[in-house]
Amino acid sequence: MANLNDQTREELLSVLDHAQQRLDTLRETVRTAKGALADSHIRMAIGDAITPLNIAFEIMEER
Repeated sequence: MANLNDQTREELLSVLDHAQQRLDTLRETVRTAKGALADSHIRMAIGDAITPLNIAFEIMEER
């Protein structure tokens, strides 16, 4: 990451903070999901967690 400019680094760190929040939500969803909709809730939480990681990947692809 030494070659990243400060703006890109801050943007990437912000996106990764969002990713961590969503991973925490995913962990809690897996821990508490019950019943017929548990699979659906977990899949949605996985999708939500992947989104900021994909954005971070795109940021790095542009560099």
